[in-house]
Amino acid sequence: MRPKDMHPLSIREADVAELVTMKDALDVLAECFAAWPEVRAQNVARQRIKMPKGMFNVLGAGYSPKNVFGVKAYFASPAGAQFQILLHSADNGDLLAVIEADLLSRLRTGAASGLATRLLAREDAKVLGIIGSGQQAFTQVAAIAEVRALERVLVFSRTADHASAFAARIENELGLSAQAMASAEASVRPADIVTTITKSPDPVCFGDWLQRGVHVNAVGANAAARSELDETATLMATLRCTDSILQAREEAGEFVSLVKENKMKWSDVSELGDIVSGVAPSRSSEDEITLFKSLGIGIEDVAFAELIYRRARAAGVGTQLAI
Repeated sequence: MRPKDMHPLSIREADVAELVTMKDALDVLAECFAAWPEVRAQNVARQRIKMPKGMFNVLGAGYSPKNVFGVKAYFASPAGAQFQILLHSADNGDLLAVIEADLLSRLRTGAASGLATRLLAREDAKVLGIIGSGQQAFTQVAAIAEVRALERVLVFSRTADHASAFAARIENELGLSAQAMASAEASVRPADIVTTITKSPDPVCFGDWLQRGVHVNAVGANAAARSELDETATLMATLRCTDSILQAREEAGEFVSLVKENKMKWSDVSELGDIVSGVAPSRSSEDEITLFKSLGIGIEDVAFAELIYRRARAAGVGTQLAI
C-alpha cells in the first residue's frame, strides 16, 4: 500500500539505471520463479492490437508474494518502442508508480536467459556464441557472464561493423575476450552456450552446428510465424523450457510448428518456474542439449518493477505525481 501522504512515483530511465543492476534482475527472477507454483495463474499472456503505424502490446500480472499487480504497455513501430509499467498495490488498487521500462525490459530479458543458463548450462561452460548485436544483445551477455565464468564471446551480426563494435563493447564494459565472427556458424560451433537475439523471421541457428552438451537461449522471436532455430536444433534438445507454456502456444514459433506437425508435444516443454522450484528436472547429463525459449512475461516485469519502486522510495528517487 502506498503511504497516505505520498503520491505515486514517476520513475524515469535514468532512475532505473541508478537503482538496479543485472545481479538484482537475476535475484528478482530467481525469487519470482521459485514461487511459480503459487503465482503461475497470476500471469496474463501478452495481448497485441494492430494499429495503423505499429503494434500495441500489453502484458500483466499479479505478484502475490509482494502484494502488487501491474501492467506493462508498449507500442512497437519501425521507429522503435516505448515501454511503461503501471505498478499498483494489491491491498486497495492504489497506483504506486509509473515506470519507464526500456532498461527494465532489457535487464529482465537478459536475466531470464541468465537464470535459464544458470540452471541448464554445463558448469564448465566457458564459450558463448551470440547471434545478434541489437539493443537487447548486451544484457544477454551481461547476464550470462554473471552465472558462468566466460572466457570467450563469439559474436555474429549480419552487419560486420555492428559485430565488431559489439565485441569491442563487451571487452570494454564487461572485461571479457570477444571476437566478431565471419558467420553465424562460426560463432555457434565452438560454443558451450548459444544465444540468438535477432529480428529474423527465419532460422539463424541450425542443429548441425551444435556441439553435444550445449545450452541454447532462443530469445529474439516471439511470434508463431517466426523461429530463430531450425527444426533439427529444436528437436535435438532433450530438455526444452520456456517462461510460460500458455504464452508459448501463441508465440513460440520453434515449438508451435513442430506441435502442429506432431513432431513434439506441449508436454515435452517445461516451464522455467517449474525447474527453478524443483517441480521439473534440470540438466541430466554433460552431453544433453538444453533449450530455453524466452518470450518475456508480465510477472517478470511486475516483480522487477516492485524492487525498483521499493528502492526508489527508500532512496528518495523519482518524482511524485499529483494523482
